[in-house]
Amino acid sequence: MIDIFLEKLLLDVAGYLHDSSANDWQRDPVLAATLGSSRLVSQPSLSRFFKRLEDADLDDFRKLIWQVAALAFRLSGQSRFVLDIDSTHCDTFGNQERSAFNAHYMAYGYHPQVVFDQESGLLLDALMRPGNEYIGKEADKFVETTFSRLSALPQSTSVIIRGDSGFAAPKFYEMCDTHGVDFLVRLKANSKLGKLAETALVDCPPKYEESKCVYHEFKYQAASWGKARRVIICSTHTADELVPWNHAFVVTSLASEAPETLFKTYRQRGNAENQIKELKCGFGFDKTDSSTFARNTARALITGIAYNLVQLFKQLFVSEDRRSTISSLRFSLFHIAGRITWHARRVVIHLASNYVNKNWFSRLMDEVHQLAT
Repeated sequence: MIDIFLEKLLLDVAGYLHDSSANDWQRDPVLAATLGSSRLVSQPSLSRFFKRLEDADLDDFRKLIWQVAALAFRLSGQSRFVLDIDSTHCDTFGNQERSAFNAHYMAYGYHPQVVFDQESGLLLDALMRPGNEYIGKEADKFVETTFSRLSALPQSTSVIIRGDSGFAAPKFYEMCDTHGVDFLVRLKANSKLGKLAETALVDCPPKYEESKCVYHEFKYQAASWGKARRVIICSTHTADELVPWNHAFVVTSLASEAPETLFKTYRQRGNAENQIKELKCGFGFDKTDSSTFARNTARALITGIAYNLVQLFKQLFVSEDRRSTISSLRFSLFHIAGRITWHARRVVIHLASNYVNKNWFSRLMDEVHQLAT
């Protein structure tokens, strides 16, 4: 089971995301040498592997996503974390278990929650869900494990989490309070918030022909909240528009930073969209090749592990540009031409003489060997 898991993991890193790819790579000497096996699995073997997985195995895959991230954090000594929680959609086709229609995406599929660390780009956790579950349903329970894991790191940590209005719920705020995590969460506009914002701006009406942006704040307590919280507002007027103000509201536990600074921090959560895109397009997180929910969950979680391994690889060895996508890494380092020869028990890879990244590749291999010893 472990050998099959490792092979599937390496195939995902290399970009061979379909199970049928295993048939093409059964006799590959480099993959065999990497895995220390002379016999690689076939597509039917991969299918049997997924069928044998149990719920405990899925829990282990989620833990392994975190363990790779934790290794990266221990090596880097990172102590400040800005987390982005979000959801995404995985299309399903046919009568797949727990597939459901999502009105936001206008499609049938699954609707997983994910949480990333902004600085490292690492995936910290992922939870597969039916397609009709609301974006922020039980998000407080989802992030609780991540909060506990971060606090257990050997270095002292400070944590901020950002989320859109789908995560605006008192249970989510209270979970953050319990774990000492600060938050920035978008609020949906309503009539009461709008009146409070308009009242605050009554003495500075905008000029019709000029664009204007005003940052301000007030204390606000919705009926479902246990206490009043700080709400920051970005009020904008666009030149030549009849509407005086458009307001954006964010609730936060951060007390000292200016509203403009906090809005700048909040808007950077757009980076999570790029990380989700990399996870799906680069590793196949949204591939739902199996008929059962559990097997599709396993596929998604294994791609999450592969994604984190590449993020760790970039942290350790790709100092040139850690923002490199998996596509560029595959093109530059993984999918390269070479000739294989065998000498006794050694496998020797001869790179093409015109390989443009030969020096980079050689230096990288030296660093890998040094780390291994």
